[in-house]
Amino acid sequence: MGSRVYADITFLVNFIMDFLILWVTVRLTGIPVSYIRIVIAAGLGGIYAVGYLFPELSFWYSLPLKVLFSVFLVIVAVLPRTWKDLAKSMLLFYGINFLVAGASLGFSYLVQSSYQFDYSYWWLLAGISCALLLGIYGKSWFNERILPQLLKFPVQLTFGGNRCSGQGFVDTGNGLRDPLTNRPVIIAEYQLLKDCLPADFQSALEDSCNQEEMLDRLSQSSWANRLRLIPFTSIGKKNGLLVGIRADAIRVGLGNNSIKHSNMVVGIYQDKLSPEEHYQLLIPLEILNNG
Repeated sequence: MGSRVYADITFLVNFIMDFLILWVTVRLTGIPVSYIRIVIAAGLGGIYAVGYLFPELSFWYSLPLKVLFSVFLVIVAVLPRTWKDLAKSMLLFYGINFLVAGASLGFSYLVQSSYQFDYSYWWLLAGISCALLLGIYGKSWFNERILPQLLKFPVQLTFGGNRCSGQGFVDTGNGLRDPLTNRPVIIAEYQLLKDCLPADFQSALEDSCNQEEMLDRLSQSSWANRLRLIPFTSIGKKNGLLVGIRADAIRVGLGNNSIKHSNMVVGIYQDKLSPEEHYQLLIPLEILNNG
């Protein structure tokens, strides 16, 4: 009787924690949540945990099989559409596991000597609280604080003997391409580029009364050979043209290494890309992949 109750409790505790951790994982991946899949995956996780109570099943609890089973649970709960989605889901799953486990152990250690309450209940309460906080607030915190830091890279642009540097943000939605070469286009704030541009080019951008005059003056400037007109479509503007200039070199810093491209086009954006000035350039993901 006692072992049956213990197995029941083991199943229940693991079901609750697996459900919450998988729920947070799905929310942070941005994939639509399916509670049916999460319940099924959490139930399988609870059953797997109960099997650990039986020594004759110890073969199924080696490290490689535990990892494989965790991948299986994530696939059931998340249903990733690509290998990239699966990799992202696994990183989030293990990161959340470690965070919840650390919070649970730390909180249990702090309170166990102060309150007459079973240690395992403190562990469960702390784990549930941590997972709920991550599920409710984690997505906005991840998107606003963590993700921007992960996707920001220092960028240096070279035009002849002039160089300008700023922070670039990887923009997966940037589909602009140079119409002459079909290569991706980096977007940069005008204020970042201004000191690298010749005076007649600056004057055309700043002093022209309309786009037609501006394009005419740019085509007659000293940098006419670098000039590109990049077609774009946005909300409220179906046939827009973005002024671009060809850079001699673009270098993106990646820790101790860097990616370098030659003769790429930089689109000039005359407003702020980030209201908080966290970055001054938008980097297409393709530039990082093809470095």
